[in-house]
Amino acid sequence: MGLMDDVAFVAFSCMFPCFIALGPETHQQSQSILGGVAPPKETRAMAELVGPRLYSCCNCRNHVALHDDVISKAFQGRHGRAFLFSHAMNVGIGAKEDRNLMTGLHTVADVHCSDCREVLGWKYERAYEETQKYKEGKFILEKSKIVKENW
Repeated sequence: MGLMDDVAFVAFSCMFPCFIALGPETHQQSQSILGGVAPPKETRAMAELVGPRLYSCCNCRNHVALHDDVISKAFQGRHGRAFLFSHAMNVGIGAKEDRNLMTGLHTVADVHCSDCREVLGWKYERAYEETQKYKEGKFILEKSKIVKENW
């Protein structure tokens, strides 16, 4: 390895410090990136270092949902836009109650952050109309109550 290789590696490591933690083969791989060719293995490694895209509680940053679990961003919550998720994590679920929502009568339960108890939305427990049955077991999280992480 010559002086120019060292200079290129240092320049690369300053621009992309996350590649330094990938292991001893990183130097050779970084040379191919500097030449304009990024092997697929490195792309996967970058995604693993960054981690999954998450949504967190706006109040305490507790992770509450994965971006991959978003079903729709076209829902309405109590305080504005809301997202429909197939799953939620690190949340508590309140008592079930019937609510007459924009799409009809539903049995829902408020969903709150398990750390700070901030109400984030609700869980659909039961939909009374046949066209709304797809919502059962799904979660509404209000956009104003969650923040993006790892984007």
